[in-house]
Amino acid sequence: MLNPQVKDAVPLVSYAILAMETMGDRIRRLRGARGLTQEQLGKHVGVSKSAVSQWEDGSTKNIKLSTFLILLEVLHTDANYLIWGETRRAPHGPHGATTRRQSPRDKPQT
Repeated sequence: MLNPQVKDAVPLVSYAILAMETMGDRIRRLRGARGLTQEQLGKHVGVSKSAVSQWEDGSTKNIKLSTFLILLEVLHTDANYLIWGETRRAPHGPHGATTRRQSPRDKPQT
């Protein structure tokens, strides 16, 4: 057992992990802000309470597009916010790439 009186006895916590908000966290927060239970949100969107719970805990990675669009409407939010958070964009561009691919049409004019 750790002795809290000892300086180095406190478990180390990575603050970067604590600050990272997931899409599930945003769904849970927006659902709460709308005063909806998981069951009520599920009924509005057309899924079970269990499905909503899985979205919020991150065990479901993919949501059907038609369901996702209804979810956005019910939660009064946009896709970029729900997926990426406050920045409303991917960390390295729209598809995670750090640079844009050149198109054949991007030839320099001479």
